[in-house]
Amino acid sequence: MSKIRGLFHKGDISPKIILTADETLMSQYRWGMFVGFSTCIPKGLIPDWMFFSIWSPSVKSKNGRVLNADCGLRIIEASLADKFGTDEVAVVHPNDIDKVAGDRTEIIAITGHDYLGINPPTSEFVDIVDIGPPLNRVKFFDLMKKPIMKEKTVIAGGKSAWQLADESLMDKLNIDYVHLGRGEITVPEIVESIFNGEKPSRIIEGKEPNVDNIPNIKGATIHGLVEVFRGCGRGCSFCTPTMQKLHFKPIEHILQDVQTNVNFGQHSIILHSEDILRYGAKGIKPNSEQVLDLFKQVVSTEGVDKIGTSHLALATVYSNPELVESVTDTCYSELEQNSLGAQTGIETGSTRLIARYMEGKSLPESPEKWQEVVKQAYGILDDNNWITAATLINGLPSETTDDINTSIELVKDLKGTSSLIVPMNFVSMKGSALDNEESFTMDKMKPEHWQLMGECIEHDLEIVPHLLKNYKNDTSIKSWILEHSLKKTGKRINKYVNRMKRGEPPTDNTEPSKWLNPDLSDF
Repeated sequence: MSKIRGLFHKGDISPKIILTADETLMSQYRWGMFVGFSTCIPKGLIPDWMFFSIWSPSVKSKNGRVLNADCGLRIIEASLADKFGTDEVAVVHPNDIDKVAGDRTEIIAITGHDYLGINPPTSEFVDIVDIGPPLNRVKFFDLMKKPIMKEKTVIAGGKSAWQLADESLMDKLNIDYVHLGRGEITVPEIVESIFNGEKPSRIIEGKEPNVDNIPNIKGATIHGLVEVFRGCGRGCSFCTPTMQKLHFKPIEHILQDVQTNVNFGQHSIILHSEDILRYGAKGIKPNSEQVLDLFKQVVSTEGVDKIGTSHLALATVYSNPELVESVTDTCYSELEQNSLGAQTGIETGSTRLIARYMEGKSLPESPEKWQEVVKQAYGILDDNNWITAATLINGLPSETTDDINTSIELVKDLKGTSSLIVPMNFVSMKGSALDNEESFTMDKMKPEHWQLMGECIEHDLEIVPHLLKNYKNDTSIKSWILEHSLKKTGKRINKYVNRMKRGEPPTDNTEPSKWLNPDLSDF
């Protein structure tokens, strides 16, 4: 696809490469990273002016470059800067692209977590509420409709790049190249070939980097997210192959990324991994000494005033309660905080489905002990004042009514714990072992699915006041408005809970939402 060269400013000193994302990903989400899930809601549920002012205010910029950015985008920025020079690469808010891009700018590279709004939980929110397309899709389309995107060479990557890996779709969206997988090695190679006038394949598979190929970031990340290691190794069938192998970053590398955040004014840090308690592990068993050393060194870094984690595994918690307690004591004794948070996965209460699709999830215990693992792990986390957001999966292939009922009973057993439990519909993701299976939508839900959803929402609404107390981090009028709107939304949702617990859908609409699939007619 040929692109027209843009003519912008005299004395043009614009960067040759611009990195960006849609507006929903360029935010310092108020009250923390968990609020980022609000970008999955349908457009219209919250007015845009309120959403981007109150819920998800945009990151700030200086000289056209954002001060905080998506962690993955920062890593690609560093890879490109190391090859082409820092001045030639800029991470830019989508609203500022026209101001920053100039005659010298050749490439605009974008990242996305759910470009087309078809992943969970976006698809589920859209299907239930059914008032409009998802906000993340709308803002991605807004970005791609900018005239500048037709004038420059566009590369799309990130965790949801698989959604765009179709040349006819790429043509409609003005995307020249789609990069799949890790980009530290391959993206600089692609960019160099484009600069040299070559034409690479339009859909490129990234090379898996060694830890030595992953550069340190050169700017602050959103909410201080610092990557600790990659992969999971538990082998769940619904997940992607990139999660199979573990790649641990040296502690010196991690601490340098922490320091970079602090140097740029980001004093709260989130340690990112799929299971923070397995940093440095060989196999399933944690390396407790290395985990504790990591936390001790991060919390003792001058300028760090708060620490959090992105994910942990319930099976690791269950098997290592002393490690959870030691990590907790380290954080609470060194910093002025009395709670920690993380995302985790319950996925199902069915030991049959655990054994069939995610046998490694319960390790070192057997799948038959999964319910005990979950309940005991939540007890351990509650004892240490950890607040979790957990997922359940509706509609796994071969799921039966008995499987759903065991999940309902498990959720009931977890009532009162400090957790959000979010049921999400199964989505067949490219590259997973289940990518040939059909995704699950609302029109396929049985009464038991609605009962499960009702139990989860009832549980979540009971814990929201506790979450507000822990995560409200300022007393501004905007923070008050967010708190008020959350409480009001909770009351509106609560009137549907009893209906769902009876096995009935919240509305009389039984057809799939027309907003589930993207409308490309505007392109």
